[in-house]
Amino acid sequence: MIPIMISAALLFWLLQKTETTVSGNFSFLMISGKTKFVLLFFLIAIVSQAQEKTVNYNVLRNGTIIGQMQFYQKTNNDDVFLKISSEVKTRLIFGIDIKTEEGSHFKNGKLISSYVKRHVNGKEKANKTTQLVDSSYKTLAENKKGQIKQQYIDYNLMLLYSKEPVGENQVYSDSFQQFLVIKKTNNHSYRIVLPDGNYNDYHFLNGVCQKVELHHSLFTINIQIA
Repeated sequence: MIPIMISAALLFWLLQKTETTVSGNFSFLMISGKTKFVLLFFLIAIVSQAQEKTVNYNVLRNGTIIGQMQFYQKTNNDDVFLKISSEVKTRLIFGIDIKTEEGSHFKNGKLISSYVKRHVNGKEKANKTTQLVDSSYKTLAENKKGQIKQQYIDYNLMLLYSKEPVGENQVYSDSFQQFLVIKKTNNHSYRIVLPDGNYNDYHFLNGVCQKVELHHSLFTINIQIA
């Protein structure tokens, strides 16, 4: 937001420096070539900044920060690119270092591809992809191929961080590679029960996910905006 405000202020200054017509109306044609170039540069910068969004989250267990997560979204015309990267360090019986990276590409609201990669203490524990091929989705999980007979996936778990599931009753899990039911539990709060019996609670404010509670049989992890 601050870079955009600065750019807007510079644009205003440039406009004040330009000549005006006799009637006092601004004329782009009367701006010098150098000023036009600078003006266009800042216009492009403003548009570019408005298309990208990054949200940082803290990962907590028992009130203690044990890691960080970053959500990134880039919109380019009809294409939307999402990326989530996180690292968590904690201790159960022994020390655990978990690094996760997820990515998705949507075009015209339709999932084109996604991936999930997870390493635990340096060893790969998950490497999964979902790819739109013709009129269905092909999945790959640790070199095991699968198929989802669905022509259209328009909502996945990654989108939950930037789009409240208003009116949605199911969501695609790129990790479990199947659809999960969305249950509304309160105003702007939703629960998703996972195939392994655990469940996640998502809480929203102004359409943006503020906090996620990961309920596991052995522990609870909170992910909240930093």
